[in-house]
Amino acid sequence: MKQMLLLTGVFDRFSGGNSKEEKTEPKYTIEDYIEILNEYKDAEAEILINIATIYFEDENIKESMKHLKKALEMYDELEDVGKQALVLDIMGDINRYNKKIPKALENYRDAYQLYSEINSDNNEEVKDKIKDLEVLKTAGINETRYNIQEPSIETPSTVPGDEMPSSDYNKISDNVKEVIGMLKGADSYSSYLKSEDPMKELKNAYEMSSEIGDTSGKATLLLIMGNVSLKESKTNAALNYFKKSQEYFQEIDDEAGEAAARLLIGTAYYMTDDMDMVNSNFRKSIKLFRDSKDLLGENIAIRLMNAIYED
Repeated sequence: MKQMLLLTGVFDRFSGGNSKEEKTEPKYTIEDYIEILNEYKDAEAEILINIATIYFEDENIKESMKHLKKALEMYDELEDVGKQALVLDIMGDINRYNKKIPKALENYRDAYQLYSEINSDNNEEVKDKIKDLEVLKTAGINETRYNIQEPSIETPSTVPGDEMPSSDYNKISDNVKEVIGMLKGADSYSSYLKSEDPMKELKNAYEMSSEIGDTSGKATLLLIMGNVSLKESKTNAALNYFKKSQEYFQEIDDEAGEAAARLLIGTAYYMTDDMDMVNSNFRKSIKLFRDSKDLLGENIAIRLMNAIYED
């Protein structure tokens, strides 16, 4: 069968050659093609996460989780432990938001195991989440801080706490902008916020950065998109953006960027009144700024922290 396929030139349509013509050395090796294929798979997984985020913003939890599971399978196939852990972490956040505490615990434990395999700093954050949820599971209760509220046209304006996120955000909005503003390219990207559909423009810019391999640009854009979501009280969506941004900054060893992402992750947790996670992320952010001797970044972080803790 193999000889027949080769003799009849079945594969010529793919190679562009002819079995009767003189054979030339292939332009790419098998390893080259596998590497290209893996790059496409990685990009596809990233798109799946973006789709999942959009579904979550629209409160379509089922479709959001479905796309995250597909992304998880692709990262498993690529043997990318760090990104598998990140997806599991996000799935845990969504299950926690959806009040599925046992499932969230399972996601967090799997994420913790994978983070530990690669000695990621994120394992401590996930460990804290596990501890908090284990307390809730044992007590058989759900605390308000784990039920992240997002606005809905069907939600009456008198729901307790519905107006709180907007008030809290307004208090720290300038500080959040200052954090993002210290990053390279942030001022240019922020110009999209003046358009009629800021998220559409930001996502288009994100896709362009993906196409040219600009990881730093992608990470910065994710922080800006997260801030838009935070302003709209879409706290869990904001967390997803911020965590993806942190992952990218870690990938390129950008300590200032990672520190900024940590600050905004902590800020998102502040919006849910989860002060343990606020403190954990702020401590790690300050450490990163100090390790990189970034005095400006540290001062910006302190101003944000003062705005949050002044109450």
